[in-house]
Amino acid sequence: MKTETIEDLYRRKFQIIFKYLISIGCSKENAEDIVQNTFYKAIENMVHLETKNLSAWLFKVSIHQFYDLHRRNQRFPKVNIDDQAFITVFIQEETSEDRLLLKEFQGDIRNLLDELKPSHKNLLLLKYDLGLSYEEISAMLDMKVETIRTTLYRARKEFKQKWREQNERRP
Repeated sequence: MKTETIEDLYRRKFQIIFKYLISIGCSKENAEDIVQNTFYKAIENMVHLETKNLSAWLFKVSIHQFYDLHRRNQRFPKVNIDDQAFITVFIQEETSEDRLLLKEFQGDIRNLLDELKPSHKNLLLLKYDLGLSYEEISAMLDMKVETIRTTLYRARKEFKQKWREQNERRP
């Protein structure tokens, strides 16, 4: 592997990996650090790396780093208050209720996604949050396109079922 291919790969894959990390709940700063560390590991290990799909390897390493960070943060939780966002929501009286409802709705979806299998959650986020095609997801995860389609079908079905159950429990 040459340095040029790492640079090209970085240019092509940085945004996809970064956006995915943001969509699963990673902060912007942590996502940047994770992507940087992932490519650092690729450069550091490029002599020993013998993967058919380096893109999938990068994606998996970045996800594992996020999971490690998430486990660490669960042991030592942080409380962040975005003062500007908080003030903006409550200054505009006519839209504050709408914004709160939207945040609640997004929180419901996020919580429901967290209840799904990690593989289902990841595929749903890649397809619908990042807008990747089946072929792009297939290349990224190093899986067959048909496997992606089948798993996404099952993930959508599971999500719909859980959504119905959640809405039936509400008063």
